[in-house]
Amino acid sequence: MNTLILSLLPNLLLNGAIPKFPIPHGMYVGLMHTHSLVRYLILIALIAAIYFAYKGRKSGAPYAGITKKAGLFTMIFADIQLLIGAILFYVFIDVRTNFKLQRFKELMGDSTNRFFIMEHAVLMFIAIILIHVGYIKAKKATSAITANKNQFVWYLIALIIILVAIPWPFMPGYGRPW
Repeated sequence: MNTLILSLLPNLLLNGAIPKFPIPHGMYVGLMHTHSLVRYLILIALIAAIYFAYKGRKSGAPYAGITKKAGLFTMIFADIQLLIGAILFYVFIDVRTNFKLQRFKELMGDSTNRFFIMEHAVLMFIAIILIHVGYIKAKKATSAITANKNQFVWYLIALIIILVAIPWPFMPGYGRPW
C-alpha cells in the first residue's frame, strides 16, 4: 500500500493529478454482452406487450393480467437497459472514443462516433420515456379499450424508434454482433 502511495506522490506533486487507472477490459466486454442480450429481451417483451394490447383493444378485454404484465416487464427491461447503457456511456465513452468536449465537432464528423454519442443514446432515451408514458397512461385510463389503446400506440412508437436506433450486426461501421 505504501509503495502505491509513494509511486503516485511524484505524479500528484508534478502534475497535480493522480493518473487514471485503466478500466478492466473484461468489465467492458461483459457489460456490452449484457447490453446486447437485454436488447432482445426488450424486443420480445415489447412485441408481446403490443400484441396483447392490440388483442385486448379489439376484444374489449380488461387491461389486466398478461397485457399489464407484458407492459410492466417491458418497462423493467427498458430501465435495466438504460442503466447498463448509462454505465457504458459515462464510464467507457472516453476510453472507446477519447471523447472530450474540445473534440466534439471532430467526433461528430465520424459517423460511428456520432451514432453512439448522439443518435443511439438520444433515440433510446426517448423510446424509454415513451414506454414509461405508455404504461402510465394505460394504467390510469378509465376504460379497458383506452388502456389497451394507450399501451398499443405508445409502445408501437417506442418499438419503431428502438428498431432504428439499435446497432444491428448488418450495419456497416457500427454494427454490433448478435
